[in-house]
Amino acid sequence: MRKSIFLVPLLTVASITAYAQNITVKGKVVSAKDKQPLPGVTVIDKATKKGAITTPDGLFQIEVDKNATLSFSLIGYGSKDVPVNGNASLNIELAESTQGLDEVVVMGYTSTTVRNQTGAAQTIKEKEIKDVTASSVDKMLQGKASGVFIGSSSGNPNEPPTIRIRGNGTLTAGTSPLLVVDGVISNYYPNPSDIENVTVLKDAASTSLYGARAANGVLVITTKRGKAGKTKITARGNLGVNKLNMGRFGLMDTQGLYDLQYKSAQELYANDPDKFQKFITESLPPEILNTNTDWTDVGFQTGTNQNYEVNISGGNEKTRFFLVGNYYNEEGILKGVGLERYSARLNLDHQVSDKFKVGVNLSGIMANETDNSLGSIYPMFLNLPWDKPYNDDGTPLDPRVSKWYGRDPSNFVYDQQFSNNKTRKQTFDALVKLEYQFTDWLSFSSTNRAQYNNFRNQDNTDYRTASGADLQGLLSNEYRYTQTYLSSNLLKAQRNFGKHHVDGLIGAEFQTYNYDNMEGTGKGIIAGGVLNNTSAPNSLGGTKIDRAFNSYFVNANYNYDYRYYVTTSFRRDGSSRFGFNNQYGNFYALGFTWAASNEEFLKYNEVISNLKLRTSLGTTGNAEITDYIAYPSYAINAQYNGSPAGYPSIIGNPNLSWEKAMNYNVGVDVGFLNNRFNLTVDVYQRDNKDLLYNVPLNVATGYYNMIQNIGAVRNRGIEIGISTDNLGPNSQVTWTTDFNIAFNNNRIQSLNDGVGQVVDPSNGSFVLAIGHDMRTYYMRKWAGVDPENGDPLWEKVSTDADGKKVVTTTNSYNQATIQMVGSSTPKFFGGMRNTVSYKGVQLSAFFNFVSGNKVYNNQRELFDNDGFYAQYNIMKLDDNWSRWEKPGDNATHPKYVLNGNKNSNKPSSRFIEDGSYLRLRNVTLSYDLPKTWLQSLKVEGVRVSFSGDNLWTLTKFSGIDPDADDRAVMGFKYPFATRWLAGLEINF
Repeated sequence: MRKSIFLVPLLTVASITAYAQNITVKGKVVSAKDKQPLPGVTVIDKATKKGAITTPDGLFQIEVDKNATLSFSLIGYGSKDVPVNGNASLNIELAESTQGLDEVVVMGYTSTTVRNQTGAAQTIKEKEIKDVTASSVDKMLQGKASGVFIGSSSGNPNEPPTIRIRGNGTLTAGTSPLLVVDGVISNYYPNPSDIENVTVLKDAASTSLYGARAANGVLVITTKRGKAGKTKITARGNLGVNKLNMGRFGLMDTQGLYDLQYKSAQELYANDPDKFQKFITESLPPEILNTNTDWTDVGFQTGTNQNYEVNISGGNEKTRFFLVGNYYNEEGILKGVGLERYSARLNLDHQVSDKFKVGVNLSGIMANETDNSLGSIYPMFLNLPWDKPYNDDGTPLDPRVSKWYGRDPSNFVYDQQFSNNKTRKQTFDALVKLEYQFTDWLSFSSTNRAQYNNFRNQDNTDYRTASGADLQGLLSNEYRYTQTYLSSNLLKAQRNFGKHHVDGLIGAEFQTYNYDNMEGTGKGIIAGGVLNNTSAPNSLGGTKIDRAFNSYFVNANYNYDYRYYVTTSFRRDGSSRFGFNNQYGNFYALGFTWAASNEEFLKYNEVISNLKLRTSLGTTGNAEITDYIAYPSYAINAQYNGSPAGYPSIIGNPNLSWEKAMNYNVGVDVGFLNNRFNLTVDVYQRDNKDLLYNVPLNVATGYYNMIQNIGAVRNRGIEIGISTDNLGPNSQVTWTTDFNIAFNNNRIQSLNDGVGQVVDPSNGSFVLAIGHDMRTYYMRKWAGVDPENGDPLWEKVSTDADGKKVVTTTNSYNQATIQMVGSSTPKFFGGMRNTVSYKGVQLSAFFNFVSGNKVYNNQRELFDNDGFYAQYNIMKLDDNWSRWEKPGDNATHPKYVLNGNKNSNKPSSRFIEDGSYLRLRNVTLSYDLPKTWLQSLKVEGVRVSFSGDNLWTLTKFSGIDPDADDRAVMGFKYPFATRWLAGLEINF
């Protein structure tokens, strides 16, 4: 009984004491950046898990223990833990996190936020784009967006790369993505210095508004704009050098090649001493051992790279502007190749009234491209090391009048003295956007773009060069003029009804394209002559093209309480490229998203801060075919009995219509620990049907082919993106990681009726076959080297009496079976960036990788020829290779035999190599000078940087560089340069 009497008072005192420690804490949460109130911030007592949410004014109120610790968090902002310490009033500032879900995502016609985004789209920011140095933005995107394969068959600064989004979906139509700049379709990439960000649109929910133009995905580029406030001036400059990187590739020197040919000649002429002596006297005299020319040292050089930019931005609440000028100059590592470019842009926004706004974008680019190399990469790899580029007095040697041992009597060093190949390009882009706000929920905009491009090329093949001698000199001039007009008109509406949010648009778009060119070639010219003093015309020609598109589209979006999203769109497109009966096509899309993290059961979850599930389906189209190919026509380029004449050229197809792609996508976005760790996964399937394909015709018809809508191709894949803030928002050191990887499977579903496979008409190295990848190699299969005699071996496939497949080997090239021998499509590809920052010092490293693709290194047919071309140099054997020398050798290379070893160098899978690689694409170290150092200079900021591009590559590929386009047939490739650059940025 006594125990009970004492127990009750003790419990009562404890309860009173606990209650007495609770206090009501009130306060306000604002953004650390602009001090604006933050609604929807989660406030949690870390001990009791009791929570509250800030009001639209950023206010909160919560009853907690006076010694509690409150955790403040909001998606898109860093979390903050604050001890109460008995304070009844707290004012909190939250800094934006590196993964802000309220960032704007520009989709072209529309824009949204990361939080509300429903489609598979990925935005790459300016600093991520420009961490590498390149002549164009498309080259800078390599490895930075999941599902976007960017490969290049050349390191030439004047040549664009190949871009494929979610694989190849067409047989002979265009495969490049649609380009959208500042909201409307564009024909040209803006200068890299103008770009704010690039958004890649991949699934139907994000691309469907572009309908017939979007089957290959969409690249949406947003250029920089001014902001109200103080006028800001930024000056940037980069200066660097470009160095040749030969990778694993090397050519034989004089002694090595001499020994190989001498030994082979001894065996070949063992029974004929006279022939042996004649060969030695004419081809291998002892004096050649005194010359050892490395032709790559002769043809390549240390190039330079310069990039300078000045931009001015600012304005007030009425008028805002952004003005930028840029100068880019790259001297290539190949002698005679260079690019010089000037560009300027003015983006101007003016608020005429509360309801009327005008925007004007003006940009111009002038580029001068030079290529006086005369194709020198080819002879660099093939010229014999004992031939000389220079005479004894240092002047270039003319092989037509001096001793020359190589097969082709052409010395590019001599010819380059007289070469003059220059291209001048001028591009002007004008965009005017008018916006009128009828009410707070209804607006109209009209965006109108005009683009002009002038192109001129002059190529002077002097009569003193080897290629110009036969015609006493050749001079070519080509002019091209292109103009495009586009008008895009949108009526937009948006309304909120409590928890219901609706927006949409109705649009109409019209585009015309006009192109004409003229080219002429004259022969018989004086040294350095011009076209009007050629002695005779050699050829004249020209082309004129007019085309038009018109489109009508509607888009409607709905979300309930920012938890459930539905997006729909429909578009009808017409194109002059298609037959009279089918010029219009209809395209649609439907998308659903569930923002599960906004549900009550996840709102206060401390681990999962964002969870979004997405799915979409829809159709897009492809119209990228040759103009006028759907219409029957004559070619008027012949003569009959001295008079102009024509002949039937195109059979035409009045029923030709759009190639269509059905897209399916399922995706999930997950953020952990207030979005310090983010994961995005997309699974997709794209079925391209009614493919635009040039079907071969019986020659009896008088035509070679007819374009038709036949066949189907399917692409399936998975894309994964991961971004992490590895040390958290409270660490003095920041370390972020961005990683992406994509897997794609490509299969042909059907071809022309009754056709199971056909050799790819655009490249005979590939076969188009049902159930196989579009990029499947089709040639003889290499079976290695006969260890007994060093003969080459190939597979021979036959059928025995029981109908079973029998595989044997043969040393006869003509008896070997042509078959499928692998694909050039990568199994996966992607990239990874790590960035570490501490007190103004930042170090970043970016890798990109490709794996599982096969590259046909067809250069080896010439310089890995086993003696077939005895007057060409050959490559050194790679580390894991060996050449057969005696019976019993298990070698990778056949016996070297002068004049060839049984066609061992002819096309076969012998030259198909693993194209996988891992590349350190860029490393950049930068330092922001402390602002206290700059105050007296009235400078807001100074950044110095040092960077390197293409620094290291891990690969098994035997050539100079494994990076290849989607066909991966490697010719005499202009190598990629290793770059070292120093940069300076000053902000006023």
